[in-house]
Amino acid sequence: MADKKTGKQRDPELDLLLEKIAKKLKEKREELGYTNYENFAFDNNIARSQYGKYEKGTEDLRLSSLLKVLKAMNISFEDFFNGL
Repeated sequence: MADKKTGKQRDPELDLLLEKIAKKLKEKREELGYTNYENFAFDNNIARSQYGKYEKGTEDLRLSSLLKVLKAMNISFEDFFNGL
């Protein structure tokens, strides 16, 4: 997949990791009782469009952004990445 900002090909390993993170974010959001990402993002003061990209796996996450999301989900980095 090409990076939307630079147009360069991204590393396939990065794409796979982003897909796994996206899937797990969606699973955790649904476990919290949110049926759509927009309500979760709004309730936790996270930019809805940006968070939507995270769940689709189309946006490379900054570590600080991931930390904010995981805090909103009340899950540690260790627990989130366990088994990923």
